[in-house]
Amino acid sequence: MIYDRPYMKSFSKQSFRENSIVIKLIAINLGIFVLQRLFEVLFNQNNFFADLFALSGMHIIQGKLWTLLSYSFLHSSDFLHILGNMIGLYFIGKAIEPLLGSKQLLLLYLASAFTGALFYLSLNYSAGGLLVGASAAVSGLLAFYCLEKPNDRITLLIFFILPISIQPKWLLKIYAIVSLFLLLTAELANTTNIAHSAHLGGLLFGFIYYRFFYASGNPFLSQLNEPTIELPKWFKRQQKSKRSFSYSVQKTTTESVLKAEMNKVLDKINAQGFESLTKEEREILNKASKIKP
Repeated sequence: MIYDRPYMKSFSKQSFRENSIVIKLIAINLGIFVLQRLFEVLFNQNNFFADLFALSGMHIIQGKLWTLLSYSFLHSSDFLHILGNMIGLYFIGKAIEPLLGSKQLLLLYLASAFTGALFYLSLNYSAGGLLVGASAAVSGLLAFYCLEKPNDRITLLIFFILPISIQPKWLLKIYAIVSLFLLLTAELANTTNIAHSAHLGGLLFGFIYYRFFYASGNPFLSQLNEPTIELPKWFKRQQKSKRSFSYSVQKTTTESVLKAEMNKVLDKINAQGFESLTKEEREILNKASKIKP
């Protein structure tokens, strides 16, 4: 199979657990959440982290520009807040990190959080509330996933209990429409503590990133190539002489054609890098990875 090749080992389950930026982001979020709670319980400092790292118009006026990103690593004391965000980050991130790589996923995560912060400030600059949470960042990842795999069936647990099966393209539309509706009817009316504007900002950047950078093959992404996807030099020099095929099992014509196309894609990765692939070539790679030997 394609995943048996040396330069695809970075996508194994063990490698994901050990090297994934998604796991690291979850660890950072959980670690900060524990520190927040410890400061509250041990030192009676309920606002220590919020005063330094939460986002608000006043904090921007005070020059705390880092809060445009740092807010996304804080969460309220409600455990469901961080639980929902981390579950979303894990499952969405696990699905798209093999496509993006660690560096691109981190860029998408942080830029979505930043865009969410700008959207929030544009509507709540003079409000006295503080914005915390990774929802905008996770919304950006969700938008990317839904655009990349619009027809894959996924199962969601509503309220962590009720399962519902839905295609990602419909999930994205429903999430965007509901967020916009609640923005207009609840957030602007100051009757909710949920920042729907930040969610919409994250969704917007996820859409922009997918359409104008990822799907279009923007050369900017070539700067973020994953080193683990490059072929080793010794493998490049001896690739032709090392090839040997010992399969005796009959393969279908369709499967043979797919493997031939896969080899062309792998040759392109060898010559130009993973980020040079078009959307169609990525799809061929994805299909070929499911072929059993």
